[in-house]
Amino acid sequence: MARPVTYRIVDCPDGRFAIVASSTSGTAYRRDGLLTLAEAEACVEELRTMLALCGAPLACCNDPSEIQMPDPLHPPS
Repeated sequence: MARPVTYRIVDCPDGRFAIVASSTSGTAYRRDGLLTLAEAEACVEELRTMLALCGAPLACCNDPSEIQMPDPLHPPS
């Protein structure tokens, strides 16, 4: 069975939204530039659909400290 992926919707300083998704391996993915909360929620539903095809559940992360963002200065080897 595939491992779950957690996500959260982030309010960006410019008034836009971003989706941050993190796998249990600690890899994080981010999609920026979503203009409205409705657009961000639609993006989450698309992600949920794609992950369901892989058998991986998508869960909302209530604790943002659990999501580790990748360090752009030190990419994984």
